[in-house]
Amino acid sequence: MRIVVLETDLFPDRRAMDEALASLERTPTRHRLSRHDLRPALSEGEWDAVLDAILAGDVVVTV
Repeated sequence: MRIVVLETDLFPDRRAMDEALASLERTPTRHRLSRHDLRPALSEGEWDAVLDAILAGDVVVTV
């Protein structure tokens, strides 16, 4: 499963999500995580890469 993680700092329960995602990254699974930091200003090309990842992903998680 392709999991797209959008780093936004919007949610106060980020720590729990970070722990769960770290568990997926540590454990050899068939899941692939891609992380995208949306906190700094992104260029148009960077936004295109984020949108491509979202469209190709199976699950999008916002933390």
